[in-house]
Amino acid sequence: MRMDRMSGIDFNYLSCSFLFEVLKRMRANCLTSVFLVLLLAADSAPATQQSRGLAGASDASEIAYSYKFENPRFYIPLIEIDLDSNGTGQLRFKRGESDEVLDLKLKLLPATISRIRELFEATSFLGADTDYQDKKHQFPHMGWMTLGARQGAKERKVRFNYTTNVQIKELAEVFRGIASQEIALFDIDNAERYQPLDLPKQLEILANDLGLERITEPERLLTALNEIATDDTQALIARNLARKLVESIKKGKFKSPVKRQ
Repeated sequence: MRMDRMSGIDFNYLSCSFLFEVLKRMRANCLTSVFLVLLLAADSAPATQQSRGLAGASDASEIAYSYKFENPRFYIPLIEIDLDSNGTGQLRFKRGESDEVLDLKLKLLPATISRIRELFEATSFLGADTDYQDKKHQFPHMGWMTLGARQGAKERKVRFNYTTNVQIKELAEVFRGIASQEIALFDIDNAERYQPLDLPKQLEILANDLGLERITEPERLLTALNEIATDDTQALIARNLARKLVESIKKGKFKSPVKRQ
């Protein structure tokens, strides 16, 4: 009996010792795991902060451009364009005596936004304090133009009605040409939808602007013109005009205010 009791006691003792040892090891493993997690978190924190810092620096380095034209005597008295560094932006304009501001989204071709960037950089626009308004020639009756650039905390705008600076002059013409093409596409789309009889007139206006080099991206017009040229519901005269414009654009007959370098 005594030996049985002793065996039972030894067994219970061994069981308790084994359980205690298991628990102790589990606790040690748990503490080790927690330590490793904390160590990894500490190591990753600087990297995360660094990546956030780089992202912030990247955002701060992004440059945005703007253009504004004002002349209360003109049929289109106000034009405003805002662009990001990728050529995505908005065009706002007023028409006639209406106070309504029409808002259009736009996306420039890569070559166009690249040229705009080159022209701003060529003048060191953000870092310069040059007055681009020509002192000898003033043409306020032709309207005032405002060019702007913003990068991080730096921002600059210049206003003029006439300039002899080659880069600034080209920038003004390029932005005005962007406005002309987007407004033309807007008017053509409205004519197709609501006033088909007005479509030939809109195409003639566009052809005139193309001939006078007032359209910055003639290629941007091809999709809309091809749709008209192949649309049997449109008047034959409109289809023929659209077809001729498509052929001329593809042959490179129309020059752009963008000077190819």
